[in-house]
Amino acid sequence: MNDNFEEFQKKYPLLFKEYPRSGFDLPSGWEALVHTLCQILETQIHYLPEEVRADVCCAQIKEKFGGLRVYMNQETPEMSGAIRMAENWSFHICETCGQSGVKRTGGWIRTLCDEHAKK
Repeated sequence: MNDNFEEFQKKYPLLFKEYPRSGFDLPSGWEALVHTLCQILETQIHYLPEEVRADVCCAQIKEKFGGLRVYMNQETPEMSGAIRMAENWSFHICETCGQSGVKRTGGWIRTLCDEHAKK
């Protein structure tokens, strides 16, 4: 798992105003995908009215059932759409290396490329 929350918090200060309440557990293969999502969410937060902006942040990022999950404390329809798109893309990206992957079952459900599925 990727343990670089501080890097994300520094790069996306509006999105990560506080440590995610339920954690930040990001597989390294999805880091590029999550950076892209965070750029979109940070921009969306920036353009919210100031009185709303202060209350919007990311609550949790994790892997669940082989896919990315991103939870916000509040979100706009545009944020929801970006999050759902990233979550759907994660089922096609190896969570270990970032290459093309597929959802694998057999014990834990994970999204892996052929090489990492063999390990």
